[in-house]
Amino acid sequence: MEIYLGTDDDKIRFPVVPSSIGVNRSNNIDAESVIKLGEVPIFNGTSLKTIEFTSFFPNQEYSFCDYTGFMKPYEFSEKIQKWMYEGKPLRVIVTDSPTNMQCLIQQFDTVEQDGTRDLYFTLNLLEYRPIEVPNLSSSNTSSNSNNAQNTSRPSETNTNSNNQQKTHKVVRGDTLYDIAKKYYGKGSLYPKIKEANKTKYPSLAKNNIIYVGMELIIP
Repeated sequence: MEIYLGTDDDKIRFPVVPSSIGVNRSNNIDAESVIKLGEVPIFNGTSLKTIEFTSFFPNQEYSFCDYTGFMKPYEFSEKIQKWMYEGKPLRVIVTDSPTNMQCLIQQFDTVEQDGTRDLYFTLNLLEYRPIEVPNLSSSNTSSNSNNAQNTSRPSETNTNSNNQQKTHKVVRGDTLYDIAKKYYGKGSLYPKIKEANKTKYPSLAKNNIIYVGMELIIP
């Protein structure tokens, strides 16, 4: 097994493989209260994975080292610190395992402890997920341009159609979660409905309780 950390152009290989490598995985789950059901779990996707391991950078070429000709301990340390303080996205690869993940360095602790000048460390890595902002397509841009140039008054039929507001009349057994799932396909989007109706129904500003006969705006 070999462990690499870095970019395509600048990477390090750890000379001493740690005895264990922990990969932590979890989900982002909220608990919401629903009338007559109590708390229900709301799945909000996966949390960022974390990887943690402890090893040391040797000051000499021990027989158990993975390879020879490696850098001095503090050269390893300075490179890792530089990546950490720059917030540079890296990739961690553990051969002979599924671990091949983009990451950021969350924490890097070092200590000398036995007079050998070996540098012991604990490294914590946090999964990196690039944020993708969609660009407006050329067709949308063209459409917006045409709309901006069109200053003619719309017909009465179009005006009435655009101004129609979708509503939902609450019946027995309805919950905000179920209503959001019906109209949006995802129950976890119920706060949109709550926000749009809390002025009309002030009770919604304090809790998620709805009553039969309420006519809710579906934004």
